Amino acid sequence: MKNKVKFCPRCGTPNNIADAYCIKCGYNFKKRRKKSSFMQLLVIILIMIAIWTGLRIYLGKPIIPTEFIELFKKMIPAR
Repeated sequence: MKNKVKFCPRCGTPNNIADAYCIKCGYNFKKRRKKSSFMQLLVIILIMIAIWTGLRIYLGKPIIPTEFIELFKKMIPAR
């Protein structure tokens, strides 16, 4: 049975699938996964903002509800 191999994105060296670091350059495979999940979260948030904006425009309402604007105005002291 062949061992499964993953290639280092930095140097291209084949590594054992269970390795946490590249055997040649020391690239941290676990660190990459965290960055990937962060990017996925960022994409999901941006998609939600786009859907919210599109829906508010389609319904003919302001993008930010007036209730929130009034709430923020009360939180900021008058000059």
